[in-house]
Amino acid sequence: MFLPNRRLVWLLLAAYGAPLVAYLATFGTVLSSDHQRWAEFGSAMSGIYAPIVAVTTLAVLLAQVSLQKQINDHSYSQAHIGQARADIEFYAVQLAEKLDKVALPGQTFRSILHSNFQPNTVAELDTDSLRTLAANVDAAMPGVMGMWFGIYPILAGLAASDETAFRMTLSSSIQKLIALLSFETCVTLDNYHRVRTEGRLTVVYRFSPLLEPKRAG
Repeated sequence: MFLPNRRLVWLLLAAYGAPLVAYLATFGTVLSSDHQRWAEFGSAMSGIYAPIVAVTTLAVLLAQVSLQKQINDHSYSQAHIGQARADIEFYAVQLAEKLDKVALPGQTFRSILHSNFQPNTVAELDTDSLRTLAANVDAAMPGVMGMWFGIYPILAGLAASDETAFRMTLSSSIQKLIALLSFETCVTLDNYHRVRTEGRLTVVYRFSPLLEPKRAG
């Protein structure tokens, strides 16, 4: 960053100094007491420096516009990242509360998901019996699938940018989901979503080993 600035300074010094040096080299360095000579000098310098100043002013304005765009882009990125973090935490906390509610005597919704939505193959996810169970779970536990589905576009938005801040936020968001829900629960929620939607929705499943081929990157 320092080198381009130094070059710019030298360029400006050359642009502003060259006309004066050329004038002095042509007409000499002796100060004149003639008013007419001073008027001619002022007229010459005005005509030479007016376009240089205009170009400099334009360059400064363009630099300000570029800087303002960078500031705006940074502010937008930070706002997007902050909202993504808040949404991930909200969904994770709400899911944890819902999943730990008792569904059957001695069984929570979480335990039901763990017991039924960890098959060995994708083919086992597509059975009618598992689809029926997923529909019953969805009816008994409204909102869970919607909240888990709401997490996918947040992660996809973070993954869409190559900026370091976005990649770090994506990684920390995934870790937060694992910390608040457990990795096993995240896997079963991926599988549960796949079964409930019958694979009709295109999403990036980031936890289930069975759905790894659909992962991005």
